[in-house]
Amino acid sequence: MLIAPHPTNEEARLRLLRSLGVLDTPPEEDFDRITRVCAELLQVPITLVSLVDENRQWFKSKIGLKVCETSRDVAFCAHALHVQDILLIKDATQDPRFSDNPLVVGSPHIRFYAGVPLRSDDGLVLGTLCAIDTRPRDLTAKALAAFKDLARVVERDLLHRSAALDMRAAWEGDRQAKVLSEARFALVFQQTPSGKAIVDLQGRFNAVNPKLCAITGYSEDELLKLTFAAITHPDDLEKDLLHVADLLFGRNTTYAMEKRYIRRDGSLVWVEINVSLVRTEQGEPDHFIAVILDITDRKRGEEVLHNYQEELESKVVERTRELTASRETLQAIADNMPILIAHVDRDLRYLFNNGVYRQVFGIDPATLRGKYVKEVLDPELFSELLPNFQRALAGERVVHDGLIYNLEQGRIWTATYVPDVRNGEVVGFYVMSQDVTDRTRVERNLRDKAMLDPLTELPNRRALHEHLEHAIGNAVRSPEPFALFFLDLDGFKAVNDQHGHDAGDELLKQVATRLEQTVRKGDFVCRLAGDEFVVVAHGVPNPEIAGRIAENLCEAIATPFALSLGAVKIGTSLGIALSPPTGGVAAASLLTQADNAMYEAKRRGRNGYRFASGD
Repeated sequence: MLIAPHPTNEEARLRLLRSLGVLDTPPEEDFDRITRVCAELLQVPITLVSLVDENRQWFKSKIGLKVCETSRDVAFCAHALHVQDILLIKDATQDPRFSDNPLVVGSPHIRFYAGVPLRSDDGLVLGTLCAIDTRPRDLTAKALAAFKDLARVVERDLLHRSAALDMRAAWEGDRQAKVLSEARFALVFQQTPSGKAIVDLQGRFNAVNPKLCAITGYSEDELLKLTFAAITHPDDLEKDLLHVADLLFGRNTTYAMEKRYIRRDGSLVWVEINVSLVRTEQGEPDHFIAVILDITDRKRGEEVLHNYQEELESKVVERTRELTASRETLQAIADNMPILIAHVDRDLRYLFNNGVYRQVFGIDPATLRGKYVKEVLDPELFSELLPNFQRALAGERVVHDGLIYNLEQGRIWTATYVPDVRNGEVVGFYVMSQDVTDRTRVERNLRDKAMLDPLTELPNRRALHEHLEHAIGNAVRSPEPFALFFLDLDGFKAVNDQHGHDAGDELLKQVATRLEQTVRKGDFVCRLAGDEFVVVAHGVPNPEIAGRIAENLCEAIATPFALSLGAVKIGTSLGIALSPPTGGVAAASLLTQADNAMYEAKRRGRNGYRFASGD
């Protein structure tokens, strides 16, 4: 392990660091906000604002670490003190400086490190804004640029702290401790890198420094003729005046806010102002001290972050994990979507579940995080879905129809399993399941109606062809002989012509009922068209059995029918086609054979049956 040497300006660097009064202070939201944004931007588990003193690196802000400091001799950030732009370690295990570092071989198992130096105006490096991951990786040019912009924001916050401390020491310390001279105050006021102003109780500028003139574009003489309200954007003025009132009435001693100044050329500049009220020895308000920081670069960085966030959100359809920067927002959106959504890791444990899980399984989604899928699903259902999980983890997008999660509810679902791919590796999958019960029922009803004869409610010609194709296909795979009977009613036309279509329809309905009562339970009966009917009898191995079935059908039809107009007597001519022993025949061909045999039966005297030629 290589220990980083001390910089040549170590004493000056430490002196400036101590003067900030920031070491070992509580967390501050201004810094924590940066580390949170940085972690989301770079998608890393650990981000730090690290300050390096004599013997340690101490974390002013930290995301993903519990410790507040580490020894300086093992600190990656100690090496970053020597770089100009950024220290980027793509894989620490392959870098001889760090491969045996305790932070690499042990917790937190650093693999990737990126650290941007936090540098003062005179080049003293105080520490870094750094990002850490437990796996090797790289950063895009766009991410690097945004990362550096964030570091500049941290620098300004640190320098602003320095300027504010100097200002307070110069202005108030003279009255309290009498340790600083007017010359020292004037030097700090004029030469510090932030804008400064003394403002009277009417809001007029009494004194301004060159930096404030540069920020606003006005000369010193011009500013001294103006009030702060005159150069404040109208939309920001009311808030500013409310803060001033809080100072005057003693509700606050200082305030800070971001606002816009209107420059001399009419353009706008974003600034952060920190204002304190100075009172007389009698406690009466005397004047204001304002420290003004140009935050144009910070705002530009925030705009970059905002644009980057919008880009992430635009990919919501492709990647659910980029739906939002906050888990709470994702949960709220997912809970209000009418689909079941889950995120599962490679070990088949739930990482995320939406509120639909409560409706379907009666389980609070928050309690599922970290549980194995096997613990939640019914064992049979888990076994059914496991192949889909395995295919999704292999990188395949899988769709599974006809799911029933809850037998009591009886709802039908279709599920899609989408791989979660990160850096070319499948780390889990997303589940999106939609309730298709109503759609399935409508489709089933439409299909059933399309397959039925509306008069007799028997299966129609379309249903017959589908049944025959299925029977012939099964005969090829697992031969089961069957016989097809083609029936045409003898004498039906006379009844229809003599008594009308209503009587004919009534007769056809009774014929359908009698056929269903005559055949076996597993046999298929359909109305082909007009007075033509077809029966498919399964498990008929020879002509003898087929003949007995035909006789029963002829006898059943020959028995008189009791219609509303009275009893009528008809017959039927019947053609028989037996399925080939090894299949290999089309449904239409088999139907034609039976049809031809039926006509042969009519020619032979009607109310009888004939086998198709060759049978």
